[in-house]
Amino acid sequence: MVEINTAAPDEWDTTNEAPDGDEFGATDDYDPADEYDGEDTDSYEDDELADELTEDGNQSEDEPEEKQPKFKNVIEFVEGFFVPVIRRRISDNDGGLSWDPRWWAYPEVVARLTALHQAWEEARASDSMSAMSSWWIQHLEPHLRVILDGDTGPMANAKADRSFIGWPAMPSDPVPAEVLDAILNQNS
Repeated sequence: MVEINTAAPDEWDTTNEAPDGDEFGATDDYDPADEYDGEDTDSYEDDELADELTEDGNQSEDEPEEKQPKFKNVIEFVEGFFVPVIRRRISDNDGGLSWDPRWWAYPEVVARLTALHQAWEEARASDSMSAMSSWWIQHLEPHLRVILDGDTGPMANAKADRSFIGWPAMPSDPVPAEVLDAILNQNS
């Protein structure tokens, strides 16, 4: 059974002595100045400082080292991360999830995957430990629902025989001049 000390605060023992009388190794003759060797500690030439030097030998101005992208472009991202990692049951009939290996033939898919790639690289370079989790939840999942939607997504009706190459562009009439002026002046 553990004994709990119920002494009032004014009865607490505040000496630096251990129960056996040892003073925790502290000596009266310790002087922190004895450890100082006279060098200016701000000018140490060590690995940390060497890491902060620029190519021309000058010290950088505390600029964080920029993390290089893992994938140079959306194609490398899709081939090196997206396709190997994202796994879903794809259906070759109406409904379910649709994916066409010719993803690059669908402008909306390319645009969404490019956005995903850029957000992924940003999350990867982030110092936040939760950045990648946020990427999965806030970026990937909403885009993936649209990209793979077998009913209305850009690759809906994609067939294994590659007979479908996407929906045509949505029709768009030219914007009337007065509407264009109103829109442009609204943002001014």
